[in-house]
Amino acid sequence: MHRRPFLKRFAGLTAALGLSRTTPIEALAAAPTEALAATPITPAAPADGWSFVVLPDTQCYSESVPDVFLSQTEWIVKQRAARNIQFVLHLGDITNNNVHPEWQNARRAMEPLQRAGIPHLLVVGNHDLGPWGNGGTRDSHFSDYFIQRNARVPGESENAFLTVTVGAAKLLIIGLEFGPRDAVVEWANSVVARFPDHHAILITHAYLYSDGTRYDWASKQRTQSWNPNGYGVGTNPEQRRWGLNDGEQLWQKLVSQHKQFALTFNGHVLNDGIGHLESRGVHGNVVHQMLVNYQCGVQPDRRNGGGGFLRLVHVGADGRTVTISDYSPYYDQWLTEPERAFTVTLDRDLNAPLP
Repeated sequence: MHRRPFLKRFAGLTAALGLSRTTPIEALAAAPTEALAATPITPAAPADGWSFVVLPDTQCYSESVPDVFLSQTEWIVKQRAARNIQFVLHLGDITNNNVHPEWQNARRAMEPLQRAGIPHLLVVGNHDLGPWGNGGTRDSHFSDYFIQRNARVPGESENAFLTVTVGAAKLLIIGLEFGPRDAVVEWANSVVARFPDHHAILITHAYLYSDGTRYDWASKQRTQSWNPNGYGVGTNPEQRRWGLNDGEQLWQKLVSQHKQFALTFNGHVLNDGIGHLESRGVHGNVVHQMLVNYQCGVQPDRRNGGGGFLRLVHVGADGRTVTISDYSPYYDQWLTEPERAFTVTLDRDLNAPLP
């Protein structure tokens, strides 16, 4: 996998645009609308349990409104102690066009987490791949800007895992590339097998669709928009020969096969940008699979690249009650619709070791 496929083409782009390495591409967009600036409904910080944060597609922030992206990570750092935030997961489409100025904005926005020592894991989306983020190849600048431990291939951080210990519990988070190749899925299976006592979470860019079903090219083709198979990584014979796995294939080959899996998260999908599905694996474990996306283009239009909404996932003191809350640090607004503020009950205790 080439690390810098477009370096010559874009080496002078920053200078040509009159940007320094620390200058946003565009000025911050217009102020929030009156409706979005309304008095927020703020739930009390949890008195017990612990939390983690999911960052959906930040592509529009990295391209046009980087201060919105920065507001997310700065809020996480400030709220770390009050909400007992243990780690942060980025769902891909970090950039919109896979060009250096946007990667610079993204790295700068993620730096507060790095400085604070908050564990985090990122995956690449289709907009992080190929010329101008067209998803036509797997070439990316991701590993030029983000080096992740436990990578499948040293120096190529697109596929990596993170382990976190929270009290007595151990967690394994697997992060996989957009439309993972067959060898990547095999690697992921081997990683999960290495950690039989860890609760597992999968993050990948495209998995669950907005109708609450998994991406399934074999049966649904293009009736589900934006399936990875429809991009160059799936249609180009040179790319296709390495295989490509959508949501249903990841479920069949990976997630359903291991008792460790409890949750999956993905972004990517527009429409209303949300979805939730419960499925039972071959070992009887129930896996909660969630789509969350607030980028520009998702309806309703929240302006400023999507408004900076993130997902706060709180695990209660019982280890089974998981509360989902979607919040924008930029607007200081909590969403209260039932599909964006809800509770799920797991079939396991995430605060205890996995039997």
